[in-house]
Amino acid sequence: MNHDWHDLIQRYIAGTLADDDALALQNALKSDKDLRALYLDYINLDVALEAHAGSREAVNEMLASPRTEPSRPLRWLSWRPLTAAAVVALLGIAWLWFHQTRVVAFDIVSVSSDAVPDWKKECRMRTNDLRMTRGTMQLRLSSGVTMDVTAPIEVKLIDAMHVRVLSGRVTADVGEHGKGFVIETPQTRIVDLGTRFGVDASDSAHTDVVVFEGQVELYEKGVAERVALLNKGEGLRVGSHRRASRIVSVTGSDELNAWSTQARPAESAVIAFVTDSMVTNDEGAKKWPSLRNFYRIVPGGLRDGALAFAEEIDQWRDVPPSLSGSDLVRTFAVDGFNWWMQMSVTVQRPCDVFVFVDMRNEVPVWLSQEFTNTGEKVTLDRISHKAPQRVANRFEFAIWKKTVTQPGEVKLGPPYPNPPADRKSFNPNRMFGVAAKALP
Repeated sequence: MNHDWHDLIQRYIAGTLADDDALALQNALKSDKDLRALYLDYINLDVALEAHAGSREAVNEMLASPRTEPSRPLRWLSWRPLTAAAVVALLGIAWLWFHQTRVVAFDIVSVSSDAVPDWKKECRMRTNDLRMTRGTMQLRLSSGVTMDVTAPIEVKLIDAMHVRVLSGRVTADVGEHGKGFVIETPQTRIVDLGTRFGVDASDSAHTDVVVFEGQVELYEKGVAERVALLNKGEGLRVGSHRRASRIVSVTGSDELNAWSTQARPAESAVIAFVTDSMVTNDEGAKKWPSLRNFYRIVPGGLRDGALAFAEEIDQWRDVPPSLSGSDLVRTFAVDGFNWWMQMSVTVQRPCDVFVFVDMRNEVPVWLSQEFTNTGEKVTLDRISHKAPQRVANRFEFAIWKKTVTQPGEVKLGPPYPNPPADRKSFNPNRMFGVAAKALP
């Protein structure tokens, strides 16, 4: 990093920086995360020292009406000869004082009737500690970030862009202005890059992180080194000392916080768990992206317009009435290129297991030997992320069925038995879909 940035930042905060230099600094801040961190350190030190010199009321007034064009140099700028160690010490003291005396405001958007404590919808709360022993709540921070929390939960509110989840499950939707929102847990630090994601720190030994939209960065607790970048449909279980493993399946509907990584399906659910034969180490994940994807099990989720894949926005259409309301597994579209993977679907009651197969290529041998073609079809609408309002392609999928009379595992093979002889002219299938419906 160019050491001139220190001087530019100080003069920028003081309002004495020339327009050209200010523009250069602003552009650099957009692209350099280390420079943004340094800038925030300067801002935080200024706020804390200003507060220490005056009253808490003055600090609150300053925070409520932030200074955009300072007309005087900040008093701490005259301390520039301080050693780096002294500045670091001051930062620590300032942060400690600042966060011990500040409370965070949030609005309660919705709350369940069984929530404890007995908070009310549309109320504004001010606190640093959020504890619930029962129920669910949705809250909105002043940054625009919406958080859905499920009890039992304990959360420390640092500020409108930073919370610490000590235990419990949280789903964050950062909206348009919350990019950079941070959630800390005992094992990791999650930095949002504009997304909707879930964090479960219910188990004291690890934290589960799943991404429903956008991207997040995972960092080791207290270290600046990034552990992973997760995209839509990907998840990781993070333990201590950078130990991370794949989250294979997530159960629940698309409602915020209606998800679970703990493999405890409702009694009414048919599909209990889904897994596959893919290797899950870090090197393998770099080579094959779906090693960080999770299967999404949606109880009763098969309907017209249901999402087909965990990481895409393709939709199932023309669902036969006899299958509507079946449990649905969102597989990975990327596995349409996979000719060696095997899936395993665990069902917890007698049921019919259905596999939807792209009709453009030969049916896999495992399917024709163990399943029966029902003669019914379902349509896959292929939708582009760049134009989600338009259907790019439509493909017919044949519906195959296997009746399972006892709870247990159902083995499924790959979409192809072998690599195609001519990959250039080969038109790969879209990955198959999976559903299950309880027997009468």
